[in-house]
Amino acid sequence: MDTRALRSARGIVASFVLLGAWGVASSIGGCGSTSDDALPPRPPRPAADAGGEGGFDGGGGGPPAPDAGGYCGNEVHQAIVDAPNLYFVLDASGSMNAPAPGGTRYDAVRAAVVGLVRKLGPLVKVGVAILPAQGSNQDQCAAGKQVFPVTQGDPITGEDGPTTTGIRLTTATNPVGGTPISPTLEALTPTLLALQGKTYVILATDGGPNCNESASCEIEDCQPNVEGDEACLSMGTNCCAPGQLWGPTFCVDEPATVAAIEALRAGGIEVFVVGIPGSEAYAGVLDAMAIAGGSTKDTAPFYYPVSELGSLGGVLAEIAAVAVTCEFEIVDPPDEEGMTNVYLDDEVLPYNDPDGWIWKPPSSVRLLGKACERLQGGQVKQVQIVSGCPTEVPK
Repeated sequence: MDTRALRSARGIVASFVLLGAWGVASSIGGCGSTSDDALPPRPPRPAADAGGEGGFDGGGGGPPAPDAGGYCGNEVHQAIVDAPNLYFVLDASGSMNAPAPGGTRYDAVRAAVVGLVRKLGPLVKVGVAILPAQGSNQDQCAAGKQVFPVTQGDPITGEDGPTTTGIRLTTATNPVGGTPISPTLEALTPTLLALQGKTYVILATDGGPNCNESASCEIEDCQPNVEGDEACLSMGTNCCAPGQLWGPTFCVDEPATVAAIEALRAGGIEVFVVGIPGSEAYAGVLDAMAIAGGSTKDTAPFYYPVSELGSLGGVLAEIAAVAVTCEFEIVDPPDEEGMTNVYLDDEVLPYNDPDGWIWKPPSSVRLLGKACERLQGGQVKQVQIVSGCPTEVPK
């Protein structure tokens, strides 16, 4: 669209449209609170005469479409969404074949990931790696590999686009083998550090890391002993000792895994650890991994435990909310802040309301409360920041 034909000094429209290629300028924050951020409400000002035919009516009809023409006094900007990178590292070890509602543990994790990607759409860029490497029946401790490169999420249209479909297809596998987390993260580190923008790794596993042949451990850190393997119990010995039934490969590989996560954190990448059913015996290890990844929780558990696989989607959404911003910097801010409104889809939000929005100096808009939650939860298809009519304030 040729926006030059729409230019006027009377107002602007900045729109973040999840249905297509339109977006807001760089995003820089999360949910806000009026407790320390709110500015005094700006009183409504008389609207300038829109002039011409098809002038924008701010009285409840909703904002103009992002590609609308004939709206005198509005300038439509195509801007940029600074979508974060969500990178999933999925445990596809043999224990992930354990039965679960709807299939296996792995099926449940895969469905939750695909569901989140579908819901968030273009708010995020997503990539996926699986461990151990697919097709690793002969080497069940093979370092995991990327199966889907980081890609912009799909526009929200009601149908799966290429990103959602690609993740659904590339993550299909038959779980087998061990849990080589440290070699997988080490192998992925160059790729992850090379990504543009803020990156978050979400690691989902049903147990502790293993597969380190050079590891050594006492009986309390030998996985077969920890998990009550009948052969180990009958022998009453450390099954991970050299020459024993399982050997050092099945020692809990905590030191190397924590070191691999610390290397990512040192590069500015936060790592979230999700423990799905089956991981309970390794809570201490998962906590150490989460702390290394930059967990901001005040108390244990520092990782995200999932007691019921049906709640996994909500847990992943909670993590994603940390990454998805509710603050938008306007590239071409209006001259009169009291002549601006913010819309979620066709609903105007009240200014300086706990569930509305506020200005953040010098030229940013921040969504608050339920408005922010709706955006982060993938319940919004379009955000528009529209200048040219008096600001809506709480009634």
